[in-house]
Amino acid sequence: MLDRILIIEDDGTLRVTLQDFLTKQGFDVRSADTGEMGLALAQQQPFDLALVDLRLPDISGLDVIARLAESGEDPVMVTMTAYPEVRTAVAALKSGAYDYINKPFDLEDLRGVVARALEVRKLRREVAWRRAQADGQATMEMVGVSPAFLNLVATTQRIAAAARVPVLILGESGTGKEHVAQAIHARSPRAGGPWVTVNCSALPEGLLEAEMFGHEKGAFTDARQARKGLLELADGGTLFLDEIGDLSLALQPKLLRAIETQTFRRIGSQKETRVDVRFVAATHRNLAGMVAQGTFRQDLFYRLNVGTIEVPPLRERREDIMALAEYFLARFAPTIGSGQASLSDEVRRCLIAYRWPGNIRELRNVLERALILCDGPTIERAQLPHEIVDAAPQLAGSVAIHAAVKSGSDLTLAAAERRHIQQVLDHCGGNKTHAAELLGITRLTLRNRLGAVGLSEEE
Repeated sequence: MLDRILIIEDDGTLRVTLQDFLTKQGFDVRSADTGEMGLALAQQQPFDLALVDLRLPDISGLDVIARLAESGEDPVMVTMTAYPEVRTAVAALKSGAYDYINKPFDLEDLRGVVARALEVRKLRREVAWRRAQADGQATMEMVGVSPAFLNLVATTQRIAAAARVPVLILGESGTGKEHVAQAIHARSPRAGGPWVTVNCSALPEGLLEAEMFGHEKGAFTDARQARKGLLELADGGTLFLDEIGDLSLALQPKLLRAIETQTFRRIGSQKETRVDVRFVAATHRNLAGMVAQGTFRQDLFYRLNVGTIEVPPLRERREDIMALAEYFLARFAPTIGSGQASLSDEVRRCLIAYRWPGNIRELRNVLERALILCDGPTIERAQLPHEIVDAAPQLAGSVAIHAAVKSGSDLTLAAAERRHIQQVLDHCGGNKTHAAELLGITRLTLRNRLGAVGLSEEE
């Protein structure tokens, strides 16, 4: 990812010399000979550094610096000035410029100024990211010990390293897809860049387009001034498209073009704006099925489906339930409860037995509620919702089976298996599909096991 530099200098010879020199240093350089032209370039695409001459033919360099600072893009600015104008350069520093360099200057001296300025830019981004983490805006609730979780972490790390590859994160609601997306950003070379989120299901089509791509002044009735979209704000970082399956068919080709070309147009503009953004999308929907139904574009699906991560539901990583529970207790008890909290053995059995249709989000909400209702340091069964308590007989039945085996009533494996299958079927009211799910086998395998242990389907 090349650093972008904007040169605003009316001296044609110096402008060309600077552009050639910095381009050879490996920078993406644009130049303008007037202040207004430079500001127009800055509107088309963001820059990391601006070299601004203080004496321009149309507006003063101080005005250019002030307007660049107000744009919200926050480029690092260095002024270029003749020796008698040092006082003006100091005024520029007070207006927001990082440094100044006196004309005439040696190109090697300029290289040093540019290197220091870009390092400041990098540090600013990193500080902003660390502050966002401290404020809880990028909390990564990735906790677990199960093989499924460890595989998820390994896949996330591999995909994070490929900083330009689009990513599609699939999984049920509440499984932590956004936390996986944040982990991809934090562990990638873009970690110092912006992290921007857009929820594709939260806004109507027209508002979502304006939010994502931005608009020019007068583009529609309420567009009283130009506004950058989230795509521009994510330049140099990651744009997270949450619930991509809800994006309208009308917007899908525009998004596809932005992903493929890294360019787009604001609403009401004829100018192409170039960005450098990694696209990470997530959905709980079956996008392949939507493609077959014609409700999601096949080309967009294939473009997103380069780095795919499937986040397993909590019921498929039961070893992580207690690890997550302890994590949430440690996080919320100091503010909600008495400072410390623990789970009774019965509560632990209930949490492990439950299927968690709402996944990690449901577990978190259940524990927050339990902390509010709990009077002492230990959360008891009474503080759990009834649907979780009702799941406990499944585990209790399994414990009873093991006790019966230990008592010597029948020590054969077939008898133990028969009793266990019968207990699960009783718990499911004879529903064999549900019983097969709980046993972790297919409906056909259950039928075969019933015959093997001497149980008929009617029984």
